[in-house]
Amino acid sequence: MAGARHFRKDQPADETRSEIEADISSSRRAQKDLAAAGNHRAAESMRAAVDENLDELNDLDSGAWKPKHA
Repeated sequence: MAGARHFRKDQPADETRSEIEADISSSRRAQKDLAAAGNHRAAESMRAAVDENLDELNDLDSGAWKPKHA
């Protein structure tokens, strides 16, 4: 479940990485589908979601990632 990782303190880094990468994949796919359908505003929203998830992945790789709500 996207974003559930932000509510768990003791989730292993590998599991967090897998969730973030899955979110990146699904957001990128949605971005392409929306752009192809001509819905550029929603596609831009998905692009922003990809960027946010990439930042989250970079934080995880640097050791700075923390859950937002746990």
